[in-house]
Amino acid sequence: MELNHQQKIAAEHEGGHVLVLAGAGTGKTRTIIARAAFLIHKGVAPNRILLLTFTRRAAKEMMNRLEQVIRGEVSQLMAGTFHHFCLYAMRRMSKQFDVEGATIIDRDDQIQLMKLIRGGYRKKGEQFPKAAELTNLYSYARNTLQPIQEYMDAYSEYEEDITGRICKITKDYDQRKKLNNYLDFDDILFRFAKRLHEDPSIRERMRGLYDHILVDEMQDTNPLQWLILDGLRDPARLFCVGDDAQSIYAFRGADFRNVHSFTKRIPESVVLRLEKNYRSTQGILDLSNWLLRASSLNYNKNLAAFRKTKSTPKLLGFDSDFDEARWITEDIIERHETGSPWNDHMIITRTGYGARAVESFMVEKKIPYRFIGGTSLLQAAHVKDLFSLVRASSNHHDELAWARYLTLWPGIGDVTASRIITKMKKHASFNDAFEALSKSLPKKNDLLKGIHIVVENRSSPEAAIQEAARFLARVVEQKYNRWDLRKRDFELLVRLAGRHKSLAAFLETYTLDPISAASAERLEDDDIVTLTTAHSAKGTEAVVCYLIRVEPGMYPHIRSVGVQEQEEEERRILYVAITRAKDELIMTRTYRRGGALRFLNSAVAGYGSEEDVYLLQDIDKDLVEEDIIGFNKGGFDDYEMIKPWDRG
Repeated sequence: MELNHQQKIAAEHEGGHVLVLAGAGTGKTRTIIARAAFLIHKGVAPNRILLLTFTRRAAKEMMNRLEQVIRGEVSQLMAGTFHHFCLYAMRRMSKQFDVEGATIIDRDDQIQLMKLIRGGYRKKGEQFPKAAELTNLYSYARNTLQPIQEYMDAYSEYEEDITGRICKITKDYDQRKKLNNYLDFDDILFRFAKRLHEDPSIRERMRGLYDHILVDEMQDTNPLQWLILDGLRDPARLFCVGDDAQSIYAFRGADFRNVHSFTKRIPESVVLRLEKNYRSTQGILDLSNWLLRASSLNYNKNLAAFRKTKSTPKLLGFDSDFDEARWITEDIIERHETGSPWNDHMIITRTGYGARAVESFMVEKKIPYRFIGGTSLLQAAHVKDLFSLVRASSNHHDELAWARYLTLWPGIGDVTASRIITKMKKHASFNDAFEALSKSLPKKNDLLKGIHIVVENRSSPEAAIQEAARFLARVVEQKYNRWDLRKRDFELLVRLAGRHKSLAAFLETYTLDPISAASAERLEDDDIVTLTTAHSAKGTEAVVCYLIRVEPGMYPHIRSVGVQEQEEEERRILYVAITRAKDELIMTRTYRRGGALRFLNSAVAGYGSEEDVYLLQDIDKDLVEEDIIGFNKGGFDDYEMIKPWDRG
């Protein structure tokens, strides 16, 4: 592999633990692959190397590229997500980890289970946290390694009585999971980490499996994942690649300190840097470098472009979000008509709501686009319906799956479903449980037929999903609007199932690593414009990027204002968005908030108030080309009654 000087130093590092700070577009994937290849060429057996990523897709891509470099058998190298690795290890030591016969449940299942428990603790008429919020509190506490009571005391503002009931709910939730032998996502990491540190025999066995542990996207790891790495290291050496400036997932529990404090946690470790950027022009990088230097934190990085061309980012102002959306869509159409493919263009929004106007104009002007950052494929209701049928056909103890499948049918409500499930769970075998179901529902032959279809096709995941989807479509198509679009998700699942050897592997894979319909479609390389949230844009790039609503209230988001750590993460979110652009970066902003013209010229009025917090407030004027689009720039006659500081 061709490597630059910094990449070569990192890939061929001979010392102990190392953190590679890889700035945006500096070739981190290439460096990780080169590291694995270097180790194998040195004589390290592939099965002594563990590669941890955050998505299955990243692991697969790295393995494919590594095979091209090694041109040999590297299949023994373990590559996958933290969840997949931990579950893989626990399945092979199922008694020691107590996971025999466990069913993996996803977030939607968690919320449903939490909802069932919540009803017994909520007082009539009171404002009580919803099931989704309870799930978030529970999950965040576990991933940050805090007891729920301690976390609630430190980070919540609920009254003591409500806090106490929340703690009881989470305790009941744990008991209900144990009763049904469920494992949620947090359990997979938590149980592995707990046994790893509590049981010396397990720890010694696991630590003896690998000589080198390669970690991708280190900035996205949470305290629980750090605990896993800490338990596996020595004699295994850590090779962690990440970028503290791209740590933007605190809401998922990601701990910025896992990268920023790496050498403090492992004193004998070293930090290496990748700063040669192969994606963007220097003008775009100058802006991103300025953004980091403006921080009170020491990111200590300065990206330099490999390419010699230079383009200055634009910062365009509009009277309203509709003017902004109209201009962007017309600009894309004009570029397309002069030969640019649709997929050269990406529109990045801080929030899904902030893109409403743009999306409406995309539809109006018939621009083909996908929106990434919305509901994930496996969280869509109709897909959950299909998976409930498949899961129910495999396990009569899976009460969540059975409850969802049974209540799809007319005449069966929650009470009836609960009564039937209780009868089924009394039986030891699936056949006996199914017989009890048949007796309980003698007139529901179609319901029973669905189970038969999956069972009969169990040996072929593709056939099982295809037949189950065909059957279930007739049941639910009247339940949902826009069914012609929804049924495409079923077709996609059939294709995905064809990649797996068993139904269990298919279910477990996509439950652990849910993909969005949009990201799956992205594999098809369609010529289509991408509209994405800033969080979902990470890992992508485009020739021309439009960053919309780059204004106060969005950068930083209004919810983060006044909290230094959160404001700093907003800086990193903007940094990630800026560094997606390859040739051109066009930032847009609007001057109206709540219908009032807030200011006319940023050079004169800024954002009109010292109360505003704005990440580009003091930007060096030579870093961007500023312009105002759509105003009467010849004078202020139209606005003479509105002052720049008028807040409406």
